[in-house]
Amino acid sequence: MASLQRTLVNLEILSEDINALDDSAINTVAHTKLLRSVLEELKNAEPLVIFETEASFQKLLSGSLFEGIFERKGMVGVYIKLVGYVITASEATNKANAILTDNFDPSADKRLELLQVKAIKAKSQLKTVASAMGKEDYKKFVHTLGLFAQEWQWDTLRARF
Repeated sequence: MASLQRTLVNLEILSEDINALDDSAINTVAHTKLLRSVLEELKNAEPLVIFETEASFQKLLSGSLFEGIFERKGMVGVYIKLVGYVITASEATNKANAILTDNFDPSADKRLELLQVKAIKAKSQLKTVASAMGKEDYKKFVHTLGLFAQEWQWDTLRARF
């Protein structure tokens, strides 16, 4: 099996694992770990996609979960950006929430501010890329990666940041 084909199979398995998570596991460490694995697989696929033509890439995707998602081979790079922004925003938000609930010490104000700015910046970048890709393609992204929390929904993303 070719490397790109193997990577696509790995991405399908990861997507199925994410969507099999219990509702209470969404936006948790387990979900983030799976998203990190998705990001790693996408980064593995990106240099391999370069050598494919659009037609050969679509033929490779035929019958795959990603057939309607990666409509162009450039979408692999877009997904790398989007997944990176989601991970960054989630981790920064989780760390900021932990400071507020558990670890508020004299230096916490500065750390909290930096984390909140980091989360806002990542969500703003996500909004920019999502806007460029359009509502329908963004919905495919959200569904594929189990981003069902309100903060990742199109209307919420477009209304804020």
